[in-house]
Amino acid sequence: MKLIRCCFLLVVCWLGAASAVRAQASCASANQPSCSFLAIDVATNQPVGAFCVGRRVRFEQCAGRNVPAALLFYGVLPGSGTTFLPSCSPPNPATFQYTPTRAEVGLVTVSELANAAGGGGGQASTYFIRTFRVYDPAPPAFTVAPCPSNSALVTVTDAAYDSYTVRVGNGPASTILRNKATVVAVPAGATTVTVTGRYAATGVCTGAATQPITPLLPAQTPALTRLTLATPLHGGTATLAVGQLPAGYRYTLQRADASVPGDYRAVANVPAGSTSFNLTNVAAGCYRLRRTDPCRLDSAFSPLVCTLSLAGSSTQNRNQLLLTYAGRDTLYSVSRNGQPLTVFNVIPGGLEDPNVECGTTYTYRVTAPQPGGGESVSNPVAITTQSALPPAQPQLLASFNLRNVVELTPLLANGPALTTGSTLRYQRSTAGGLPAAFRVARTAGIQRDSVALAALIAEMPCYTVRLIDVCGNASPESAPACPALLTAAPADPTGTTATLTWTPFTGPVPAIAVSYTLQRLAPDGTVLSTVPVSGGSFTDFTPPADRQTLRYRLLIRGAGLPAGTVSYSNVASVTRQLSLNIPTAFTPNGDRLNDVLEVKGRYLQQYIFVIVDRNGQEVFRGTQRTDTWNGTIEGRAPVPGTYVWRFQQLNEDGTPFTATGSVTILN
Repeated sequence: MKLIRCCFLLVVCWLGAASAVRAQASCASANQPSCSFLAIDVATNQPVGAFCVGRRVRFEQCAGRNVPAALLFYGVLPGSGTTFLPSCSPPNPATFQYTPTRAEVGLVTVSELANAAGGGGGQASTYFIRTFRVYDPAPPAFTVAPCPSNSALVTVTDAAYDSYTVRVGNGPASTILRNKATVVAVPAGATTVTVTGRYAATGVCTGAATQPITPLLPAQTPALTRLTLATPLHGGTATLAVGQLPAGYRYTLQRADASVPGDYRAVANVPAGSTSFNLTNVAAGCYRLRRTDPCRLDSAFSPLVCTLSLAGSSTQNRNQLLLTYAGRDTLYSVSRNGQPLTVFNVIPGGLEDPNVECGTTYTYRVTAPQPGGGESVSNPVAITTQSALPPAQPQLLASFNLRNVVELTPLLANGPALTTGSTLRYQRSTAGGLPAAFRVARTAGIQRDSVALAALIAEMPCYTVRLIDVCGNASPESAPACPALLTAAPADPTGTTATLTWTPFTGPVPAIAVSYTLQRLAPDGTVLSTVPVSGGSFTDFTPPADRQTLRYRLLIRGAGLPAGTVSYSNVASVTRQLSLNIPTAFTPNGDRLNDVLEVKGRYLQQYIFVIVDRNGQEVFRGTQRTDTWNGTIEGRAPVPGTYVWRFQQLNEDGTPFTATGSVTILN
């Protein structure tokens, strides 16, 4: 009856007011005790003032209250001050136990309805509520980094718990603060770290997490082997070649700080395992890599590498490279268009390249070796040469090829290639004549003079060349280049010896002596033998005995020709007269004396020797000296009489040789 009376009053209150608080007050007893009910942790049987996800609690009335358990009703709703209105009665009677879930983290309200005993007019029913906080015992977040000397660095990054402890292996727990890296000792055999988080409001709600201690890789001295600027300083970019950066350590790029002598300023962090690192906003200075372990118990440094910045300009056919080097004085190596530049001048503040051509663009890079073994590479600089000065005087080589054609090869001061836009202008002069324009070339390739050899020998030509650069500046004319002109003639009527004469060869530097080597050649140009000669003539007393045509050429060195460069004269030849000796009679009678007809002579080869009878019928044909005639005709015995022969052969120089005669067969 008392329960019905309370609900009746509650309904009246609920109908008269909209707020839950007023409705709650209408169900509660007017004289509530200071302690209505307790929350008891089931596992420890201890009262708690807060709840933990997954940990069961039960509710009991406080001491001094003696409401029978059968008349107690409990219920839990999320939020603060939330009740079971308008029904009044919580859904769970008697020994109600509650296990919070993760969805209920935050505040929950526990309601108790206690009905009066006896129902006759003594004690009225009471309705009590208490608000509790539900905590989440999630594993706390933290990091572990191994350190040398049996230690590790533990950093709690978690933000949920009020306090934390750390335990290494099975060792004792110690307090650790949030977001404060803490060095912990690692006993022998320990392989894990456990962090436990606790809430101040409840001693029973804790969360723990365990992580392994990864073994620390062996430390190495970091390597910084090259610093290459991509753009000029300041604010440019650079690429660093690095190495020996095993994982587990921190690597910091530092720059020497001029404001504090001996000090360094951190510039960037370099990831472990890197082999290359790009640095932006590069400032001039000397850089090094620092290695530290997470606990900062040990450190090592790479050797210094200092920046080398390059700028350039051009004046009067000289390119100047201005250096800004942060290190001490050193030797430099220079590349031009990707190739080593070995000849350059040292000028105040930099270097100078004097071997350039006006209008040509050259790209330079300078490398400075570092005391620690690395190197600093400058940014590339492209310089277009400017000048009103004439280019360097070229040289000219005049030579003959095996076809007796003059070939002219320009020798340029700045290499074998002619700069685009430049031209070479050749002149040709003959004995007693004035120079005349011969050819204009836009490449440094070989130029040929197609005039026949006989005319060249009669004219004795010489050639010069001048370089006109892209800026319109003209070089001095080269020294005249005159090829040696060789002539050959028989020294005796039979041509067993040969006399050779030649005109002097003129090279790039006429004052330098000339050396001549006479070459004896085969028809295909192969050198058969050589003999040193001098002056302007030579008699060959020992020419090849087996060759009808003697071929000669001069190989020429000196006269200022570059090392490994030679000139050749034209090929001169002497064709010796073929000799033929055929008997007028022979006696093929088997007495072994004069039994066969043989063809004899000098320089006989690949000939046709034909014998015909008086009727004009061919009775014998031979093509080599081993072919002999024994007088037989188609196997029949020799017939005495007179026979006619004809001999044909091409001389070695290609001219025909023909002879006829007769031979008589005698008994």
